[in-house]
Amino acid sequence: MDELNKLRDIKTIAPIELFNPIWIVVAIVVVVVILLALYFLTKRPKRKIFKLTPKELAMQRVQNIDYSDAKSVAYIFSKDLAHFIDESNSKQYLQLEKELEPYKYKKDIPKLNKDLENRVKEFIKGIKWKI
Repeated sequence: MDELNKLRDIKTIAPIELFNPIWIVVAIVVVVVILLALYFLTKRPKRKIFKLTPKELAMQRVQNIDYSDAKSVAYIFSKDLAHFIDESNSKQYLQLEKELEPYKYKKDIPKLNKDLENRVKEFIKGIKWKI
């Protein structure tokens, strides 16, 4: 029995220390990361996407007309130049539109004659591009 009294392998309950400075540092880092993520997701200025307005798109199409295709000239002239017509050039626009009418609705069309092509070019040069 003396031998059993000598055995002391079971110890009493030892207190566990929960306060550790490493936990405070980890908590501060997590809070800072969360705050930075929220800041960059909400307060960051949005990158502006420059989209062209319909008038700007029409102006680009008019300035890049392919005069070898008479049908596209007729359609672009009547559709896109309508944005830029005012009182000073409306009569000339209507006259040219009537002359381009035969080039619109037919399947096989002849080439645009040089006289009409030059008048269309001069009319486009005289347009005041108000956007």
